[in-house]
Amino acid sequence: MKFLTIMLLILLTCTACGSKTKEALYAEGVKKLKESNPAAAVVFFKNALEKDANFSDARFELGKAYAALGKNEQAEKEFQKVLSQNPSRDDVLLELARVKNASGKGDEAAALAEQYLAKHPGNVEGLEALGISCAVRKKYPEAQNYLLQALAADPKRSTTKLELASVTFAAGDAAKAKSLLTEVLQSEPRNFKALYLMATLEKRLGNSDAAAAIYQKIVQLDENQINAQYKLGLLNLEKRDLAKADAAADDMIKKYPKKGDGYRLKGLVSFYRKNYTEAMASLQQSLKLSPTLEGYHFLGLCYYNKGELENALSQFRIILDRVPTSRQARLMTAETLLAQKRTEDAITEIKRVIAADDSDAVAHNLLGTAYMSQGMFNEAMRELNRATQLDPKLVTAHLKKGYFYFSRGKNEEGETELATAVQAAPNVLNTRLLLASYYQRQGKSAKALSVLQAGLNGGKGDAPLYNAVAALQFSGGQKAEGVKALENAKRVDPSFPASYHNLAGYYAASGDYPRAIAELGELLKKDPKNMRGLLGIATLSEVSGKDAEALRYYQKAAETNAPEGILALAGYHQKKGAPQKALSAIDDALKQNNRVVPLLEAKGRILLSQKETSKAIKVFDEVEALDQEKGIALKISAYVAARNGAKAIDEAGRLIAKHPGGAQGYLLLASVYQGVNDLNSAIAEANKAVKADPKSVEARLMLGRLHQAKKDFTSAAAYYQEALKVKPDSVPAQFAVASLLDATGKKKEAVARYRAIVDHGESYVPALNNLAYLYADGYGKKEEALRLAITAFKLQPGDAGVLDTLGYALLKNGRYPDSIKALERAATLMPSDPTVKYHLGLAYHQSGNKAKAQQALAQCLSLGECADTPAARTLLAQVKK
Repeated sequence: MKFLTIMLLILLTCTACGSKTKEALYAEGVKKLKESNPAAAVVFFKNALEKDANFSDARFELGKAYAALGKNEQAEKEFQKVLSQNPSRDDVLLELARVKNASGKGDEAAALAEQYLAKHPGNVEGLEALGISCAVRKKYPEAQNYLLQALAADPKRSTTKLELASVTFAAGDAAKAKSLLTEVLQSEPRNFKALYLMATLEKRLGNSDAAAAIYQKIVQLDENQINAQYKLGLLNLEKRDLAKADAAADDMIKKYPKKGDGYRLKGLVSFYRKNYTEAMASLQQSLKLSPTLEGYHFLGLCYYNKGELENALSQFRIILDRVPTSRQARLMTAETLLAQKRTEDAITEIKRVIAADDSDAVAHNLLGTAYMSQGMFNEAMRELNRATQLDPKLVTAHLKKGYFYFSRGKNEEGETELATAVQAAPNVLNTRLLLASYYQRQGKSAKALSVLQAGLNGGKGDAPLYNAVAALQFSGGQKAEGVKALENAKRVDPSFPASYHNLAGYYAASGDYPRAIAELGELLKKDPKNMRGLLGIATLSEVSGKDAEALRYYQKAAETNAPEGILALAGYHQKKGAPQKALSAIDDALKQNNRVVPLLEAKGRILLSQKETSKAIKVFDEVEALDQEKGIALKISAYVAARNGAKAIDEAGRLIAKHPGGAQGYLLLASVYQGVNDLNSAIAEANKAVKADPKSVEARLMLGRLHQAKKDFTSAAAYYQEALKVKPDSVPAQFAVASLLDATGKKKEAVARYRAIVDHGESYVPALNNLAYLYADGYGKKEEALRLAITAFKLQPGDAGVLDTLGYALLKNGRYPDSIKALERAATLMPSDPTVKYHLGLAYHQSGNKAKAQQALAQCLSLGECADTPAARTLLAQVKK
């Protein structure tokens, strides 16, 4: 009987719709939309469109109704159809921008909002949409700037105040955010969006009771506010009052059987009780009724805990497809990939999290674990040290429980404030490594070594630990023991790549290139496409002067189609003076995928080196379409190189106009003025960058470099210290301090600073290179100088400065033939550098070639004054005798 009644109602509704005109249906739909009933509005608008598919107003309102329901893809499709019917309809741009913002597509939203504002300057809705697009991209100063402009245009607009409150809180000013929300609620006590936002703010400030009181108030104002009831259930879950949360879930399911919230809460309760099968059933039902990111997340966690890893990945990928910025989903994706032994893929995912927030201790911890599973001890320790510096409690947490905690309350999608300390997966290796890292940071190397050795049990899992043990032994001067540990690592797991890489690194630093190449060759028999192995043999062959062999391995690296290999081959051709071959290698790769920014950038730079400025700029236009700021920066560098200052200034001005609240445009303009040696104008623009973004490290470093160029070393040092205050762990800022000490003759202090950077991870080439040079110059061990120089060269084989340092380190280690080969290449790449000529002259002299030594030293002196001019003059006089 109930079924017949429902069918009769539907039939009567459809009959009524069929008898109405399209205008009447449209009017009814608009009425339903105003009554906050978008689902009913959709029915009326669709019926109106069935009568007239070209009824543009109905399609526009249908898009708005879909947007109100959160169906962003369908909304976007309808708005695009309206635009195709009427391209001049500006209000569609605004609605599309809102949909893009809701979908997390901030860049696309910004372009639409800017297009709208170009036609309606100062429009409050356009400014609001543009501000939200900046917030979506976490550009909070710019977001605040646009939202304040919108509020100035309409001081009473509550939606703008709410967005500004959200952005202000995200930027760290909770008091201001609370003030804005209070202001809205004083004039609109029933503004549910403001109430929910206030509850979220209280929750994130740790005031759970205050948040609960607000949710209770929402339910009192409207008993059908199921979201508030759900949030109250989550708060009970956090208090571990599972019985109360379970009762709330049952009550919601009874009252709202066709909504997913009750089933989702029921699933979470079961999850916390570790009843994963029951949890999955409830969560799957919730997703059928109302799909949410939170539902997918916890369903993925259920699969993970049941060992169904591929199913777990599918759930996390659904989230990332919809919200690419989801931290929790990306970390769990990485954790699942690690469990599947897909380490490289896991590292890529973790690095994306760190790129968004470098202060994420959990991400650094997980990255350390991933590196250690590859035997990359130095990199692993750097990440683990970073993790424990950011969160000292992390060590204790692991030792007590061995869990990864994803509980930082950073769910940007607003799905939940629930602290998801979820993954009960003890990781013995990670715990052991964290403890070893902790001891190492305290200077207790013996204890660190003991912790690692205690974990050895004779299985394949020992290989990472043996690599870690070897690294500690090498650092303590126990070379034979370190080699033995690596041989043991190869014995327990012959397929573990890091053992071969680390042995090859040891032999290369000892000057035994054949054994280093043999180790990598052994690895390539097991893994022919191992990129580090291919490039390792290529660079070692190049240093040894075996150009044919080097080219063969660079070509093998390029054949993998990995951008890293293609760029290495192109760089080799560049060093050999064959830019057309370099371009050909890059073009072949771009034919397969023309959207790879590093390849496009390299192509443009090669064209610039050939004075093909117009062609380079066309390539940089392609980069701009993919990465706006990078593309504009590259075009500016091209115009500066072509001495077209006016065009360079225009490009920088364009970026400033688009992002007046950001620092990047001002910094690029400062670089233009620096390029034409107008240091005062450059400093003025860099100061504007600091005002635009007070937290910009890059702006302070630019100011430091500009004052250093003016020989104002005191001011330069002050700006570098300011940069370190903003971000104490900034490697570029640490390097700037070290290089200033180096430039002002304080070599020993500079060595200590460079060493500190390198000890945190041998991947920052400027510090590696400078430290190697100073060691070779007598401020450290010459053997260590060569090891560091080889490491830098492997990371950046195309850098002429790195090649010069390598040649100098080889010279100081008595490797004269190898030194001459490296320095001759460096001199070819930097024909106007007097220091390189001096090093080459010194190498010729040491090898007994007086004629060539005299020629190189004379060239050095003809190129102008440098730090090595006195030594070159003395040596030339000695050679002539």
